Amino acid sequence: MMSGTLSSSVQNLDNLCQKLALLCGSATPLELLELLAKTLHALTQGQPVVLYRRLSTGNLRLAYCYPLESTLASHHELLAIRCYEDLATSDLQLYELEGEHEVWGYIGHPPAVHAGPGKWIQLLVDIASQRLRLLKAERIAARHSGLKSRRRLLSRDIKRLTSIDDILQHHGTSWCNIFQAEGIALAYQGDLHCFGDCPTKHQLFHQLQQLNQQNTLDEITELNGSCQGGLAAPLSVANAPLGWLLLFRQQPLLPALVANTTLQDALSYWMPLEASMIIDVADDIAVAITAHEVVHLNRQLTKTNQRLEGLAHTDPLTKCWNRYYTELVMEDLIHSSISFAMLMFDIDDFKKINDTYGHAIGDDILCDIAQLVQETLRADDHLGRWGGEEFVVISKELDQDASLKLANRLCRCVEQHTFSIAEQLTVSIGLTLLKPGDQPRQLFERADQGMYLAKMAGKNQVFVC
Repeated sequence: MMSGTLSSSVQNLDNLCQKLALLCGSATPLELLELLAKTLHALTQGQPVVLYRRLSTGNLRLAYCYPLESTLASHHELLAIRCYEDLATSDLQLYELEGEHEVWGYIGHPPAVHAGPGKWIQLLVDIASQRLRLLKAERIAARHSGLKSRRRLLSRDIKRLTSIDDILQHHGTSWCNIFQAEGIALAYQGDLHCFGDCPTKHQLFHQLQQLNQQNTLDEITELNGSCQGGLAAPLSVANAPLGWLLLFRQQPLLPALVANTTLQDALSYWMPLEASMIIDVADDIAVAITAHEVVHLNRQLTKTNQRLEGLAHTDPLTKCWNRYYTELVMEDLIHSSISFAMLMFDIDDFKKINDTYGHAIGDDILCDIAQLVQETLRADDHLGRWGGEEFVVISKELDQDASLKLANRLCRCVEQHTFSIAEQLTVSIGLTLLKPGDQPRQLFERADQGMYLAKMAGKNQVFVC
């Protein structure tokens, strides 16, 4: 039988084994810590039991306290402990909660006159530490599964999403659910992007300034002050800092103390296993942002290349092909043995239009002619500006009769159109078809001769060469 000094709730070994079994069956870290604290409270004949979580900085945060009301009333100093030095100078009987590689935290109580055997208390703490490590492993596995699924979705969405705000809107709810958070903030390149319930941007910028000054780019930081309840993780790719990920909770692990302003900096809102998992989300987001920027830059590069290609191929005034590209297309068609007709035309008496109305009106006329002709051509016909008021039309796979009909249709279309000047405008067209052995120069010469003969014959007509 156990010593008679054991408290009434643990009077024999069977009761102690029941408590150990309950600890081993705890489903969550908070349930485990609550049961451990209540058991130690009974073993120490009603002494308050306080649990502190150890941060990576060495500071301590209050994670659990039992019983809360009487501790607040009679042992307020226990709730305000911030570091190990405070613990060492207190009169608490302390026990370490061992993590996988370091001390997870400390659980303690004031000295009890009639406490249970120290070896049983140490056994309870050791079993609780083991169960805590197992729960951490289980939760890490479950959250890794959730994060892996979210990572696949994020990778799939990179090309579809257009901004960091877009990323947060599509994935913020899932990240908040995984971490039981109410808000997310992303600080990147001096900009702040928020989702859900977060502190004000003024408060966030002030907190980010402190984080950058503290040079904690490789650490997870639990925040204080106006950003209390926040957890900050650095965003980085290949050790290059990009910014910060911040998650926010409204309730600490001890919600009843949230109204006590003197204890705000002592409260813990996050369990260690939660803090260790946020770095995975930070890495995913950093990679996603970088990939998004690469996609964006590639799109911009593609657009720039397309614009440059357009400038190289397009006449800047009329927006149809320029002479250089018209010659290239002509050479490609000749080498491909595709039959085609070539029409060369210019605007009759165009010099008189420029002299009478000025070159600005002349330019407008050129643009109007180009648009009118383009609308008249087939989808696979092509229009190019040869120079001045001269244009070239290339029509693939048309015989002489069909080409002549097309040329006459262009003449009538221009003749019947109402332009911005009083005079009626007409065009003269030279028409030629590709012949065996033709080179581009020969085609252009025949079309140019036909255009000349059309003008000599009275203008506003077609001449075949």
